[in-house]
Amino acid sequence: MNKVLIGLTIILTLYVDLAEADNTSEVMEFEQAMDVGMSALRRQDYEAAFEQLEKASKLGNKVAQYNLALLYMNGSGTSQDYAQAYLWLNVAAEAREKTWRRLLDQLHNSLSQDQIAALTPHVNSHLEKYGARAQGVNCSKRPSLGTKIAVMQCTKRPAPKNS
Repeated sequence: MNKVLIGLTIILTLYVDLAEADNTSEVMEFEQAMDVGMSALRRQDYEAAFEQLEKASKLGNKVAQYNLALLYMNGSGTSQDYAQAYLWLNVAAEAREKTWRRLLDQLHNSLSQDQIAALTPHVNSHLEKYGARAQGVNCSKRPSLGTKIAVMQCTKRPAPKNS
């Protein structure tokens, strides 16, 4: 009986360690994709920026979601697609950044009621998959290192061990 309990304890410990490693790797990917994507954006390597920002966006990074929407709006690194821009701006707007909200409002006002109605289920789906709650993301404005200028910064907490 003791051998069975010891065996189960070892298996459970290994499982928990693997789950924590998976959660940690997702947080690292969240940060790395954002850093690499923003670096590519500054270099105007829009295809690389799009690839990395899309990855970070799907992991819930609001800054990445906003910048991905801009890439869609401008057709930089991807085909111009206002519907995709609208979807990602809606998800990014969870961060309550005024500038982002104004852009979303402008885009919203340029769409017809039929277009908005057609996009609403997709917006809801994106929020369910890539929103702050679903992805365990928290964003707030904080001063950038070495400056007093507040910029939106997001952090991701590891997913609960049971998910």
